[in-house]
Amino acid sequence: MKRNFKELLTLLSFLLIISTMVISPNELKAYGVIYFGNATYTNGTYTETFALNCGDFKLLPSGGTLTFVVYGSGGDILDNLVLSSGILPAGASFLTVSGILNVQSTFTWTPPSASFSGEVRFFFAPYGIECPINFEWPLPVELSSFTSVINGNNVTLNWQTVSEVNNARFEIEKSSSENIWNKIGTVAGNGNSSIPNSYFYEDRNMNSGKYKYRLKQTDFNGNFEYLNLSNEVNVGVPEKFTLSQNYPNPFNPSTNINFDIPFDAKVNIKIFDMTGREVVTLVNDFRTAGYDSVNFDASSLSSGIYLYSITAGNFTATKKMMLNK
Repeated sequence: MKRNFKELLTLLSFLLIISTMVISPNELKAYGVIYFGNATYTNGTYTETFALNCGDFKLLPSGGTLTFVVYGSGGDILDNLVLSSGILPAGASFLTVSGILNVQSTFTWTPPSASFSGEVRFFFAPYGIECPINFEWPLPVELSSFTSVINGNNVTLNWQTVSEVNNARFEIEKSSSENIWNKIGTVAGNGNSSIPNSYFYEDRNMNSGKYKYRLKQTDFNGNFEYLNLSNEVNVGVPEKFTLSQNYPNPFNPSTNINFDIPFDAKVNIKIFDMTGREVVTLVNDFRTAGYDSVNFDASSLSSGIYLYSITAGNFTATKKMMLNK
């Protein structure tokens, strides 16, 4: 009897030692419980780590990689951990490793493009234990409108957002030829916003012609998407001859002179000093009807007031400008 009792004690001690060697702290969780390790979102050098709990709803910026680990404790019932849809998004992996007292599943996914928009919903349910987790990758910016208004040779772009996620800025790009785009300005975004926001940008003193516009929306992680103006902008011809005040004025060392011609004509633009001496001829050629401009570089001239004069058809006009070095 004493021998059997000693053998039983020895066996129990051995089982206790073995159990402490093979059961990790995570595996000591209560029977039938679902719990998570921290989730990680990475995008280049940017990393965000956050806790996860059953019932969470998380908005993430587009692009980047999401990784999280889910544990289920309670023996063989853990094989009932399931994804609600049963289908992983393209490019995702859900690697499951069975332990002695738990199942550990690692989810990893990089959305297929920087402008991905969608939702991934998990529903873990071993033996009646419900644990929904929702992730959503909304479009960084959802536009409700993007329009243009022409006033002479000035174009105003107006756009309104429904919502914004991680929105750093809009870069305005313009094209007058196929697939050649130039950045012409930047407007700051509103970061994260669930209310409508209105924006505008003015493209002034344009030459006559047809133009396309688009917005390059960029988030704080460097991801971007293009938002195109649906219509082509056509800047027509003016109704009369006009010589505009140079801009900037005063200037150093260069300035722009805008002029409007309602029909094709020979155009002559000259610069004079205050004594009436001709300094330079800027334009002396045939120009087609439209809004036009010329740049005057006065690097070789001294500070002072100068005159600039235009002759086009029967039209003549003269204005003053100031070089201030």
